Amino acid sequence: MNTDSVDATDDALLKLIRAEQLDPPERVHAVMAAIRDRHPDRVLGFVYYGSSLRDLDDAEKMLDFYVLVDSYRATHGWGWRALTNRLIPPAVYYLEQERDGVLSTCKYSIITLREFERRCAHAFLSQLWGRFSQPCALLGTSDPSIADRIATARAAAVRKLASETAPLFDAPATSPEFWGRAFYESYRTELRPESDDGRAREIVARYQDRYDSVSATLFDRHGTDQFAVQTYPGHGSAWRWFLRRLIGRPVAALRVINSAATFDGGLDYVLRKVERHSGVKLEVTEAQRRHPVLWSPVLGWKLWRRGAFG
Repeated sequence: MNTDSVDATDDALLKLIRAEQLDPPERVHAVMAAIRDRHPDRVLGFVYYGSSLRDLDDAEKMLDFYVLVDSYRATHGWGWRALTNRLIPPAVYYLEQERDGVLSTCKYSIITLREFERRCAHAFLSQLWGRFSQPCALLGTSDPSIADRIATARAAAVRKLASETAPLFDAPATSPEFWGRAFYESYRTELRPESDDGRAREIVARYQDRYDSVSATLFDRHGTDQFAVQTYPGHGSAWRWFLRRLIGRPVAALRVINSAATFDGGLDYVLRKVERHSGVKLEVTEAQRRHPVLWSPVLGWKLWRRGAFG
């Protein structure tokens, strides 16, 4: 692929990603304002993703944001929270807000813009480049240069996922087949309820027009509805995905347990999440509830021994 065609592909992919915008309900704007109040003068933008993105008017759906900031220390101050956010990003927070009789719940993850860019393009684990290859919307960014950096990072995430997945194919595939396999492999590296590639393909099917457009941008066509994905340049392999599963689930569990310190009842919340995804139930002491970060290595070890991470 020559330089001109690469540049054209990049431009077309960025155009698709920049077009993924929406005007969310007022309750979403109110939650964003509350998050800004929690972290004054630090928020550079919100990346809105998850199931509530598909069901904007369903107030029972928890809102999911990645909140991009300029500095961990400036956001959290000196102390363990800034340190753990840097070592095991992102830091996860929970927020509830009642407005006009409607209760909105929100889980938001804090990461610096620089770290977001790096992990979307170069991280070994697929946590960010797997997630942000999917539809999401950029909100609350007034600086065009910041918006461009976020869009460019998301385009890098799409290319990264494609390059890691393409070597798993030795023949052309449809968009649902390719991206369904890609997300299935990514989900298996985290604490996710999706247990087969059929479920991942269903998720892709909700936005098939979008994935058809992305595929047409990245891959050569093969017939009417297939793409020559096996010719896309990549360095992925089944072995690399196996290593991600081996490493990713314990890391995800530590991240989840670490997040338990950020809201009341947090440890019980995350252990219910682990139980729902793995079937493993763990009883904890009051001391562990009060100091979840201190006890996270012990809790993580117990969950691993009981098979919570696959």
